[in-house]
Amino acid sequence: MSTILEHIQDHEVIELTRQLIRIPSFLWRETEIGTWLAGWMSQRGYEVELQTVPLNDGNATHQAIGVLRGDGGGPSLMFCGHTDTSDWNGDVFRREQWTYDPFGAEIADGKIYGLGALNMKAGVASMLMAGEALRRGGKPLKGDLILACVVAETGGGVGALHLIDSGYRPDYCIVTEAGNLDVGVISVGYVQGVIRVLGEFKHRVPYVNPIEKATKVIAAFSPSYAQIPRVEDGGWLRYQPHPLVPGYPSMAIRNIAHYQDVTTVAFDLRIIPEMTEASVREDMRARLEQIRREDDEFQYELLIPQSDQQPNMPAREATSLDAPLVRQLVAAHTQVTGAEPRVGAGHRIGATADTCHFKGVGVTCVEYGPGFIPVWPMVDECVSMDQVITATKTLALTADALLT
Repeated sequence: MSTILEHIQDHEVIELTRQLIRIPSFLWRETEIGTWLAGWMSQRGYEVELQTVPLNDGNATHQAIGVLRGDGGGPSLMFCGHTDTSDWNGDVFRREQWTYDPFGAEIADGKIYGLGALNMKAGVASMLMAGEALRRGGKPLKGDLILACVVAETGGGVGALHLIDSGYRPDYCIVTEAGNLDVGVISVGYVQGVIRVLGEFKHRVPYVNPIEKATKVIAAFSPSYAQIPRVEDGGWLRYQPHPLVPGYPSMAIRNIAHYQDVTTVAFDLRIIPEMTEASVREDMRARLEQIRREDDEFQYELLIPQSDQQPNMPAREATSLDAPLVRQLVAAHTQVTGAEPRVGAGHRIGATADTCHFKGVGVTCVEYGPGFIPVWPMVDECVSMDQVITATKTLALTADALLT
């Protein structure tokens, strides 16, 4: 194997993962971990930028970017991972059911446990230690290596969008999401929003009850996460099926809230390439207008996206299997494990990632990272130590092949 692997110490990869888990970094509140990561990279000689990411609520959070400069004679490569973890009303998902300390980074049965272990501090640790292997190896780089630790992926990719707006346009990018070490060349996007069903607030008849009217919305968009038939097949959504993401598009009602004369229904629609937020809005409105034609008491407002704080995630086409990035990543994984990886939508089918934003500005981008997701959201979130080490070695070999 390449001598670059001699610069990877397994225990360092594991300890860095554990250190990152110990730093709380809920969505929109990543400044502490961003500052820590900026310091970690600065101490090792990277060119570091700690970016302030403004939020639409008037607050801000911070993300750290480190760069190893090349001589400009070859393509640039970015490893990108997000630092935000799941946030359930400001806390850990079902904290009372956890048997491990969410911030303890405990090790048991070959796994590291803690909030963000899987999504995705193991991926961040893998890419940082892969960068360290390249730096320690001392080979001159032809292109830049960028280590981007971005915020708010679970908030619509706000950090990645800020990174792009600040001028970062690498030739290649690997987003180190938890993909069970599959090479993800395509992923779905999502359109999320709310339907506000309007009624009356009184205690006598006649009475337009928005809760009752909202049941018609639920019925119109059910069943949850089953593939939605096309308009041509008797459904309500316009799209062309994609062979790499079978079973999509799909949708679920995710939350219902009621106050006085308004019942609010929140939805999550997973979309495939060529579908857009605008086309979804048109199709959903047509479906809701059909309900209104059948019930003249039905009144509604459709709001997409669900808030100004969180944009939707577009769906992009698959990265070509012939792209040098894909070929080198497949070869590196095969070298480390002795077996070729699965290539396609892979383990993360149905999930979104910041890849969509980078692809949107012409960056050749894929997903590859450690972590098997049995169910999400997850109590006792954990990641296999073996996968973290394998991902680190694969990323290091890929960077070595592309940049030196």
